[in-house]
Parts: sequence; C-alpha cells; structure tokens
Amino acid sequence: KFFYFIKKKKFKKTKLPKFDKSIDDRLKKKYWFNIKERPEIVILEGWCVGARPQSNSLIKKPVNILEKYEDENLIWRKHVNEKLKREYKKLFAMIDYYIFMKIPNFNMVFKWRQLQESKLRKKLYYKKKIMTYSAIKRFIMFYQRITLQMIKDLSKSASIVMLLSKNHEIKKILFKS
Repeated sequence: KFFYFIKKKKFKKTKLPKFDKSIDDRLKKKYWFNIKERPEIVILEGWCVGARPQSNSLIKKPVNILEKYEDENLIWRKHVNEKLKREYKKLFAMIDYYIFMKIPNFNMVFKWRQLQESKLRKKLYYKKKIMTYSAIKRFIMFYQRITLQMIKDLSKSASIVMLLSKNHEIKKILFKS
C-alpha cells in the first residue's frame, strides 16, 4: 500500500512500515516511520523483489525435497506463481531500477541465513523467534525455486548487478543501460 500511496499525485503524510527479520513481520504501527514529504528515492530491499512467475511446465518439476514430498499436488507452487502473476507483478512494475545482488550459488543462502540468525541471537535482549539449523534449511526450501529463477532473470534484466563473493564482498559491479 505504501508504494501505491507515494505514487499518487497528491501526497499526504503517511507511515512507512518497519520490518523485523527476527519475527519475519512488520513491527507494530507505533514503531513505523512518519513520512511527511514525498521521498525522492525509495529503496525496496527484499529477498524476492523482482521475482517473476514461471511457466506451468517449469513448476511441475520439484526443485527440492520439500516440493517433492510436501507439495506433490503443486498447491504451494501454483499459489506462489499466481501471486507473482498478479499482485507482485503490479508492485514490481512500479520499480524504476533494480539492483540485483547475485549470490555465488544457492548454498550461500543457507550459510548466510545461518550467519544472520547467529547475529540476531547475540543481538537480542528479549525473546524472539530465532531459527534453528533445521528450521533454516526448511525455510529456504520455500524460496529456492524463486531464488534460482531470479538468478537467471535478474542477472540479465537488472539495471545494476553486483556479483558477490562467498564472503559477502562485492567482486564486480555490472551496469546495464
């Protein structure tokens, strides 16, 4: 809703949601940012920003054990694909430029998520949901298909592609015209 709101001709003050990765959701509205003027630049950062739907023939083949054994009837895959075809397509169409941070390989998603959870565990003073090793493995399986497709798609179509090393460092930046 925020992006639709700031694209309107008449801008009124609004609140910008604040996301907390440790709870995988937005914080309560009292913690959101107050936006009084239309921002010149908005950066939307997220794992699946720019993801595109796949063809029906592609979603039939499972990419991991979760899809093979827990989504035999393609319910999850079809649901995600429909969301990408409709709601997310509209949202992503509002983005003027994409900066894609390309990972060296899909295994890095797991390693980096483990690192992130470890940092959250050390940082938090109060109890929040921090994922275990097996929970992380399962969690990333839900996004494996999208991530692999994004590596193919956004590597070609993003305005800027940042090639990352296994140490999270930028090895190279590619600019597209």
